[in-house]
Amino acid sequence: MGGAACLARARGSSAAFGDCLRRISTTNGYLTDAGTSWTTEPQQVDAAATAVLTAVIDKQQRATDAALVRTHRLTTVAVIGKVPASLENYQQRLDDLVTDIEAAMDEQQQAFPSGLQYPVYVAMEPLSPDPGAGWMGVAVTYQSHIPKK
Repeated sequence: MGGAACLARARGSSAAFGDCLRRISTTNGYLTDAGTSWTTEPQQVDAAATAVLTAVIDKQQRATDAALVRTHRLTTVAVIGKVPASLENYQQRLDDLVTDIEAAMDEQQQAFPSGLQYPVYVAMEPLSPDPGAGWMGVAVTYQSHIPKK
């Protein structure tokens, strides 16, 4: 029961990520329009799509804080984004997308359900397509301690 409840809370956390990330658009002052391609079902995105933004539960593991070991799970969420890019502007588009994701997540504690630790930035990893694919991607990981029950 605890594991299922913890995963349900993690899915609630993913919805909160969506609330934050959906705002990413040039109209809202961001550098990309990645938020306009937000989806909660990345497996249903057409492989040919040049834009997508989602948050998926990457893994859960034992809490790293000794006080939370019995009551929480450390949950890793990957924010995965893909935007149009050419060989000439690949690095700039990568920088723009990472900047937008981080800015959208900054100071958004109120978007996350009560009792969840605010997600903490962990790492960024470029997702490199085949040369000439017309897009670039990134996985930005965050971690949060989520209650088991």
